[in-house]
This record gives sequence, structure tokens and C-alpha cells, in this order.
Amino acid sequence: MPYQLAALAAATSWALSSLVAAGPVREIGGPRFTRLRMIVVSVVLAAITSVAGTWGTLRPRDLALVAASGILGLLIGDAALFTAMARMGPRRTSIAFSTNAPMAAVLGVLVFDERFTARSLVGAVAVVAGVVLAIAFGSAPDDDHAFEGVEGRLAVGVAWALLGALGQAGGAVLAKPALDAGADTIAVAATRAVIATVGLWLFARPLDRVARPARSVPLTLRHLAILVVSGLLAMVIGMTLLLYALGHGDVGVATILSSTSPVLLLPLLWLVTGRRPVAGAWAGALLAVAGIALLV
Repeated sequence: MPYQLAALAAATSWALSSLVAAGPVREIGGPRFTRLRMIVVSVVLAAITSVAGTWGTLRPRDLALVAASGILGLLIGDAALFTAMARMGPRRTSIAFSTNAPMAAVLGVLVFDERFTARSLVGAVAVVAGVVLAIAFGSAPDDDHAFEGVEGRLAVGVAWALLGALGQAGGAVLAKPALDAGADTIAVAATRAVIATVGLWLFARPLDRVARPARSVPLTLRHLAILVVSGLLAMVIGMTLLLYALGHGDVGVATILSSTSPVLLLPLLWLVTGRRPVAGAWAGALLAVAGIALLV
């Protein structure tokens, strides 16, 4: 599979996952949602890796970087992302979180001496600009749907999303050396997930205190079902596809293509809410698609 296609498939998985998770995240809180979901993700990925017998593809010297990748990308990145979503909904979270693309691109250049061609640079700028335009004008100003509500100060929600973006970008860069050395994609994903899960539960109380969810309701079977679906879509499928893309291509290009999930989220929100995004949203989507064409 071309790494560009894998990155786009990851974006699709994340768009679906954020739509599924938006309601429960606000009901039970971002950090709590993250640590419960990571249990499901860890069990599934560890089981797949054990059946495939690919734990041995990870070199001992790569374990420290993979562990750091899990802490930065999942413990910090995911907890911050869902805290932001609980505060300002999936659409606004997506626009702030999409900054992980340029963050990863810059880190890829600084750490791995990657180079963008002029064509790739134009495509990258177009994708990022399209994502921002699509989300900034993704709904009418008077849209009062639950997905558009803001709990607390908007600036706090944006700050959480930016922290999540930085965490994911840094986590992606830290995982690349192991993938380049031939480590199995799912084995890397499983290792990151297990380490992040342990960390999330060790620091559960401090994370809850810092995140300060607006409300928290008792956990129900519905919440658990959505946790499973969201985890499978975002982490088992989406993150594995992204790690595959990172292991077979440039960090910057792969991460930028995977950042198109906010654009893909627009038609999904239209289907769910019955409210058509405004013209600026579609203009941004077309710009992002044009950028993708240049990158691919």
C-alpha cells in the first residue's frame, strides 16, 4: 500500500472516531475516556502482535524511543485531545489539532534532515490552508447544535488541542527510527499503547484535576460500546495506518495527509446534524484535495 494512501485512510478512521466519541467524551470527561479506551486498544493490539509473533521485530535499543513515543503521543497527546473535545466539540478541536501536521513536518526536517521538493511544499501548504479554511468556516455562526457548544473558556480548549497536537507530532517522530529499522507496525503500536495505558492510570488523579471536566456522569454500557468502537477506529486501525505511513515515507508528508480528517469530518457532520456546512467549508475541502494531489 502506498504510504500516502495509508495516511489518508488513517485520517478517515479518525474522522469517524471523533464523531462517534464526541458525545461520550463530554459526558465522562476527556482523561477518563482516554484511559478507558486505551485498555481496549492495548488488549487488541497486544493480542494481534502476540498471534503474529512480531514482538521480536523491536530491537532492545529502540524500546526507549518507542516508550517515549507512547508517553508523548498517547498519554499526553490523546488525553489533551479529548480534554479539548470535551470543552469545544469535534469541529473546533479538529482545527486546532490539525497543527500537528506542520509541527511534525518541522520536526522531521530538524531531526531526520528530510527535504520537501517545491511541489511537495506547495501541496503541504495547500493541505494545511484547506484544513484551516474548512474548519474555520465549517458551520454558520448561529449553529446551536450540541457539537458546536463550548464549555468554559474557548482559549483553554484551544490550548489543550495544541498540546495534543504537539504530543502526537513528537510521538510520531520518536517512533520513526524503530519503524525505519524494520520493526513491525502493529508491534510498535501495541508497545506504545501498553506504555501509555500504564501511564494514564498511574497519573489518573493528577490528569483529572488538571483537565477539570465540566461534568462527569456514571459510566454506562452505551459508553463502553462507544469506547470500543472509537478505540478500534482511531488506534487499532487509524494509528496503525499512520505508523505504517511513517515507516514507508516522509514524516511531514504522511502527517500532513493524515491531518485531513477535519475536512473529511464536514460531510459526516452534515449527515449527523442535517445542517449543511457553509460555502467556505467546501472551498477549504477542495483546496485540501488539490494539495493532496500534489503530495501524492
